[in-house]
Amino acid sequence: MKAIHQYLERYAEAEAQELSQQLKLWPESARYKQVLVIPVYDESDEFIQRLRHSKLGQQTLLIAVVNRPDNISDCPANDVFLLKLSSTFEQRWQHHQLQLLSHPSLDILLVDRHQHPIPHKQGVGLARKLGCDLAASLIHQGIIESSWIHSSDADAELPEDYFQTDALDHNYAAATYSFDHKRGGDPVAIATQLYQQTLWDYVNGLESAGSPYAFHTIGSIIAVNYAHYCQARGFPKRAGGEDFYLLNKLRKLGRVAQLPALITLTPRLSHRVPFGTGPATAKILESLENNQPITTYDPILFERLGQCLNIIELAIRQQQPPADACLQLPSETRAALEQLGVNKCFSHLEQSRDAKMKLQHFHDWMDAFRTLKFVRLLQANHYPNIPLPTESQPH
Repeated sequence: MKAIHQYLERYAEAEAQELSQQLKLWPESARYKQVLVIPVYDESDEFIQRLRHSKLGQQTLLIAVVNRPDNISDCPANDVFLLKLSSTFEQRWQHHQLQLLSHPSLDILLVDRHQHPIPHKQGVGLARKLGCDLAASLIHQGIIESSWIHSSDADAELPEDYFQTDALDHNYAAATYSFDHKRGGDPVAIATQLYQQTLWDYVNGLESAGSPYAFHTIGSIIAVNYAHYCQARGFPKRAGGEDFYLLNKLRKLGRVAQLPALITLTPRLSHRVPFGTGPATAKILESLENNQPITTYDPILFERLGQCLNIIELAIRQQQPPADACLQLPSETRAALEQLGVNKCFSHLEQSRDAKMKLQHFHDWMDAFRTLKFVRLLQANHYPNIPLPTESQPH
């Protein structure tokens, strides 16, 4: 509980700290079973309509963070979105940029970072952090019953069985949902399916290698336990990759569950983030237009990763020096590990005799970020991408 208090008092965004001080004016009847956070930048209100007409809206507080980066002077779609909300929902509470809006089928805590734009370098990471900090504060105050914060996006269609996390015990720090992009014959849908295949190739490769970080890191399919979220100090304030870096920290604090409920995503070319699904899809689309092959990871990358993890884990369990065990690895694998600074990690391991602690430290060191760097080093120097098998490609 100390980490939660400390985070909410010192590191949560100002809106969340102000909210906790203003809750004496919060409507007594505004209590919720669960919470959903969605950043809104240049979006229509279609996702609001979907929530209003589904069972998900019942007993759910939607925290909508309407935002624009400070290097964009205006966003007409945001203006229209805010206007539609004000004409459809009743205002029940307000404090500065926060409004509690109510409708018989859905309540919204609206965060206006449109009139007060966010620093463009902090982008969607700050938008998600704002919403999740507010959710954490409301959970802490008992206004939201579930201890899980659900994070998604406006283009995500959530299934009726979406809120599944309360079955998870306290050992889980986060969860990811299954996902699929809508199929279609248009070029953007085809390019998105191809990109989705490469995402699966990477995660399946990590799983085959025995990596503890074999899960998808997509902002629209994440749920986080609020206590672990506070312990990890929230979403990183960055314009992309915020989902990857948060899950990387959370996996070191607890397990990451993979839930079966399927979220459907809309294929689209997005300008909202500098990298991720939108830009990657645009790159594939360009390759398709130029009749260039679409490529994916060479499976040998994950064989090399699996060898590396197995040999080091075995050495740790048998109380043998991991550095000596690594001499069994192929030279390119050893070179990649050395470039990542593995010797410093091994020196740290020598300071303990507890195999369990050593294993945990090794996997905290060889985290999602270093695993990705390891794969990229081998890609760049030894095993470049291979053509995506034709059976994987949409027809």
